[in-house]
Amino acid sequence: MDILVSAILGDLVSRSASFVIGKYFRQQPGIDMILQRLQRVVQRIDTVVEDAEGRRITNQGMLRQLKTLRQGMYRGRYILDALSFQAALEDEEGVSHPLTAALLSESSSLAKRLRFSGGAGGGGSSSNREAAGVLMFGAKNSIREELQRVVSSLEDTMDAGMKEFLLFLESYPRVLRQPYAAYLLLEKCMFGRQTERERVLDFLLHPAATPILAVLPIVGPTTLVEHVCRDENVRSRFSTILFFPEGSLEDEGVTDLRGGSNFKVRHQNHATQSHTRFLIIVETAKDINEGAWRSLKSCVTRMAPCGGSKIIVTGRSVRIVDLGTTGALSLGRVPREAYWYLFKSLAFGSANPGEHRSMAAMAMEIASEHRQCLISAHMVAGLLRDNFSPGFWRAVLGSVRAYRN
Repeated sequence: MDILVSAILGDLVSRSASFVIGKYFRQQPGIDMILQRLQRVVQRIDTVVEDAEGRRITNQGMLRQLKTLRQGMYRGRYILDALSFQAALEDEEGVSHPLTAALLSESSSLAKRLRFSGGAGGGGSSSNREAAGVLMFGAKNSIREELQRVVSSLEDTMDAGMKEFLLFLESYPRVLRQPYAAYLLLEKCMFGRQTERERVLDFLLHPAATPILAVLPIVGPTTLVEHVCRDENVRSRFSTILFFPEGSLEDEGVTDLRGGSNFKVRHQNHATQSHTRFLIIVETAKDINEGAWRSLKSCVTRMAPCGGSKIIVTGRSVRIVDLGTTGALSLGRVPREAYWYLFKSLAFGSANPGEHRSMAAMAMEIASEHRQCLISAHMVAGLLRDNFSPGFWRAVLGSVRAYRN
């Protein structure tokens, strides 16, 4: 039933978006049909992703395929939003902005040749508004060809092994959760890192293949690890979770994990004290002192002789990869398309962006200036949501444009 409702709502949104987009692209033969295909395939992907995210998937192959589907969903929605919402803002202001070109250029190589047609003057006539809104890709047929390539890629993603994916998906249990609005769920989750989060959980919750102390290097910020360490399954598995901040293993060795000034106790589970099992989180900005590293591992092995302890090393240097006993995990920036999905959901809350198109375009331009910073997304989008009015959003957008220029 949830999937059916999602599909119906998605169809209504697609129809309203089609009206705005079609206004600017009806001059180019075949564009409308391609955009309708794009809307349909994004809707299909969205339905599958929504179902998958409501289940506890542990298979790494399934998680990788889900990540690909998620990226396709973000990409398709991003393109549709960039074309639809920005057209509404330009129509309202009567002037073209280079934002749409910049937005699309990040989403696909199709926009590398992106150019706006002439003047940025006031949009008194319909021809001026049309000229301000239409995107030109070198040749007239370029936009059709490139959009065709994007749509075909997404359709191939949906067709490749999708029957098997859906069949296996049914075997995974559903995750019971409260029926929060989407923006509340996004505020509680590690957005854009779902696949990486499951990879870390798999490392922590499953026994190591060898008796050697298991070490997972994570190249990137520690935010993901902090989120995973709040998982109840992790907290119940390890008797003690210790955090070694930057600089704590540069010089001195570690001889006792029951007390010390160079680490912090993040969690203790007294119910598992009979079977001591440590989770050690090491954050480093520089190279770890080799003597201190050997001392730490020796101390963990000595104090937890039954095994099962794990170490996670996080840092932005790729040199920590050599410390691992398993493949390293690299955390790059959240893609711009995924970032916009988060920002839009947080800024609008339970409101429908399709009913506030010019505000959605303002939000898209504001989001484009934050370089995919998740902290900024929560702060700025939260501010917009708390002051949900075109006047306030336009003032924020004016500040963004003034700063950019």
